[in-house]
Amino acid sequence: MRLRVLMVLMIYSTVVVLALAVPLALLVGRERTQRFAENRTAAATFFADLGSREDRSGIPRLQESVQRYSTLYGEGIAVVDRNGQARALSGLDFERADVQEAIAGALRNQRGEMPSSLVPWSQPTALIAAPVGGGTQVDGAVVLEASTASARRDVGTAWMVIAGGALLILATVAVIAVALSRWVVRPLTALSSRVHSFGGKFHDRLPVDEAPTTKPAAYDGPPEVRELSRAFDAMADDVEAATAAQRRLVADTAHSLRNPLAALRIRLDVLGMRVPDSAAESHRRTTLEVDRLSAVVEDLLALAAAEAPSGTRSRGCDPSAVIVDRAEFWSSAVVLAGMTVHVSSKECEDDCRVTMSEDDLTRIFDALLSNATKYAGAGSNVEMGCRTSNTDIAVWVSDTGPGVPDDELPKVVDRFFRASTAHGDGTGLGLSIVHALTDRAGGSLRVVSRRPSGLHVEIRLPRAVS
Repeated sequence: MRLRVLMVLMIYSTVVVLALAVPLALLVGRERTQRFAENRTAAATFFADLGSREDRSGIPRLQESVQRYSTLYGEGIAVVDRNGQARALSGLDFERADVQEAIAGALRNQRGEMPSSLVPWSQPTALIAAPVGGGTQVDGAVVLEASTASARRDVGTAWMVIAGGALLILATVAVIAVALSRWVVRPLTALSSRVHSFGGKFHDRLPVDEAPTTKPAAYDGPPEVRELSRAFDAMADDVEAATAAQRRLVADTAHSLRNPLAALRIRLDVLGMRVPDSAAESHRRTTLEVDRLSAVVEDLLALAAAEAPSGTRSRGCDPSAVIVDRAEFWSSAVVLAGMTVHVSSKECEDDCRVTMSEDDLTRIFDALLSNATKYAGAGSNVEMGCRTSNTDIAVWVSDTGPGVPDDELPKVVDRFFRASTAHGDGTGLGLSIVHALTDRAGGSLRVVSRRPSGLHVEIRLPRAVS
């Protein structure tokens, strides 16, 4: 994969460098061609003007100037009259067809065409023609066979400099691309190897009936990315299977413990009728421990059921009806705890429903009200309510008890966690069950402190589509 990444980077860099170097090289060629054309056109114009002035002055200096120019620059030149006869000639084959064609065009008051751009492989010479005379009267013509060697050499030198700079840039980019591709690909390769190693060891330890049977998906992209995607999906299937096996183990273990604990509790009750007074306290404590273990087992079963995916699609329920029902059910326990309960469901719209079964929502309120009666303390006030919005429905239970310290709030949904302000019996699984049931329904759970004291637990659930 590193080679592919390197190739992509180099191709992109080459395209960018060429997109900059080629226009620059063409611009240099056109600029040098323009200077060449201006110089030679000026020379041709000079001789045309000199020929015109010689006709007026009668001083024969034209041949001398033409001879001196040809000797100095090594370029042929010819000056002809209006009939096409040579008046001055040096270093140029006057009878050549292209020379005669250039003379004929100049006598028609047409200047010769200049090359648009010179390149190192252009023609060694270029014919430049200019008419002699002014206005519409043409008294002759000047033809100059200009050498392009110097201009072509300058263009070639400039192109070599540009090519050298481009190669230097590409070499620098190649070094950067090698380092960048290694930096990008090395973690991906290491991650793929790690995922393969972890997935292989993990999959080998799964029971046969828990092995994932998901059909492999079709992946796109480089082979290494496809391989990593396959390995990651296989690992995700293994983790999901292991999670399901863990939930099943917890449920099976709790279910296996429930009957022996129930039998033990019955035997303790029977034994309690014959326990002497000296052992009565020990019997009472043993009974309380058995009751506590039974509560833990029941909560573990409830948690395992809450974390398991729901097999059927819930038709939803009316949260305000559930709130009223649970408030009435818990009213006796709340009174015995020396507390008061207030129901606030006026903000719920009529016939609004949430995407959660009535049993699950009842279990949530039972867990929250159980915590409130245990930990809020006598004299506290408990409030239950709901409110609706366009997309979801919020239900809550809050109390005015001692609450939970702010630094412990993120941990209250962890299994078996009990806040430092919690006293008395409890398993530490109540809010874990609430969190699992909320997640399964696609909702969210928020636990915050209430001011000046107390705890506010709010659950937001999606609205059921009618």
